[in-house]
Amino acid sequence: MADNIDLELSLQTNHSMIINKRLTQSDVDYNNRLHLPKREFEQFILPEMEWELVMNLRNSVEVIVKDVNGNEYHVTLVKYQNGHYYFMGKWMDIVRAKGYKRDDEISLLWDKSNEVFYII
Repeated sequence: MADNIDLELSLQTNHSMIINKRLTQSDVDYNNRLHLPKREFEQFILPEMEWELVMNLRNSVEVIVKDVNGNEYHVTLVKYQNGHYYFMGKWMDIVRAKGYKRDDEISLLWDKSNEVFYII
């Protein structure tokens, strides 16, 4: 028989590509958007993204967000004119699936090699 195998998500990560976020009421209500921490996003995530993706953020781009259970969500990543970054579109699908509420803390990891965000 096969030995027990630990199948936990084990990514070789650069922790500088992780941003933490305490959810606000507007992140989990009808606004249907997650406000990403601007300073951390620009410092840790943007430098790791492909140039073309970064240049299209004002027009919005579709990105994939995966959770530790392997669920995959397609959300819209956009940079507003005020310079702030948001997940929009299907963000509320994630909120409902995870049961997120105000003051929950999430971490987002950008996986540069696969161009995917992970919620951890």
